[in-house]
Amino acid sequence: MDANIQTDLAQLRISAQQREWGTSQDTLKRLLAHLDPLIAVSIAAPLLETFLPKFEVAYPQARWVRDVLLTVIVYGSASDDLPVNSIPQFPTAGCAHFLLGVFDLARSVQTQYTHFEKYSHITNTVANTILAHLQYDHFRYRPDSYATLRDELTPLEERERLQFNFWMDKHVADGDVAYWLDIANRLETALNNR
Repeated sequence: MDANIQTDLAQLRISAQQREWGTSQDTLKRLLAHLDPLIAVSIAAPLLETFLPKFEVAYPQARWVRDVLLTVIVYGSASDDLPVNSIPQFPTAGCAHFLLGVFDLARSVQTQYTHFEKYSHITNTVANTILAHLQYDHFRYRPDSYATLRDELTPLEERERLQFNFWMDKHVADGDVAYWLDIANRLETALNNR
């Protein structure tokens, strides 16, 4: 592993601990570019796989989501006709971000995208799925707060307060750091094994 990759891995860990998402995402994309896109998919896939049971408890009728995810992970392919308009049908905390992650992972294996675009999609998958886990785990204990946050009639100041409380919650902060550090560890293993 060359010095630039080692520096980026160290930077990813630092930005994870400091919760600097912009730096984490930029650094992640640079690191993913050192891997074959299908190997890069395997960095993001476990985040989605661990959220899938949460999604299926809330929406057992949406079996197609598992099918899309497994087709991407197992076969490295995805339909060109992804049901992206279905996202509003899944309003449970974290589920919309999870679906964004699933669709981005699917785009990362579609042939119409360049390698650079594929790494962007995988990076988006990681960010959206981490956010999905954090939202789900926080708001499942605060359904009234989540309903208030989603209500378009809620004053902006109140929504901002709820978002701030979510983001500053100790469990959210600890989870945020842990998810990003796990990504850094899996990346390091993949980069060492290439």
